[in-house]
Amino acid sequence: LMIEAMQAVLLIRVKNQQLNAKVQQDAPKVLFADSVTASHTSILVYDLAKLIRQNGVDIGGNRLFAWLREHGYLVRRKGGTDYNMPTQRSMELGLFEVKETVITHADGHTSVNRTPKVTGKGQVYFVNKFLTRAV
Repeated sequence: LMIEAMQAVLLIRVKNQQLNAKVQQDAPKVLFADSVTASHTSILVYDLAKLIRQNGVDIGGNRLFAWLREHGYLVRRKGGTDYNMPTQRSMELGLFEVKETVITHADGHTSVNRTPKVTGKGQVYFVNKFLTRAV
C-alpha cells in the first residue's frame, strides 16, 4: 500500500513537471496573443502577412489578400468601391476596421481613400488560423 502511494505521488510530480514545462513553452505565444489583442493599433494586410511569415508560414501580401477574398473575409467583387473591403461578417467579428483618408488633389477636388486594417483581435484570429491549419 505504501509503495502504491509513493508511486502515485511520483506520477503526480512527473505530471506536474510536464505541465509546468508546457506552460513555459506556451508563455511566449500567450504573451503575443495577449499583447496583440490588447493592442489598439490595427495593421495593414501586408503587415499581417509578415507576422504570419514570422510564425513559419510562407505567405506574402498578395497571396494573403487572395486568401482573405477566397474565404469570405474581404469583398471579392471587382469593379466596385467595395473590392478588398471587409465583408459584413468579418466586420461583425471585429477582425477589420476601415481607415478613411481624405485626399485633396492638385485641381482642388477631394476623394476618400479607404484602407482595410486588421484589428488586434483579427491579428490573433488569422495568425492562429494559419498556424493551426495544415499548410
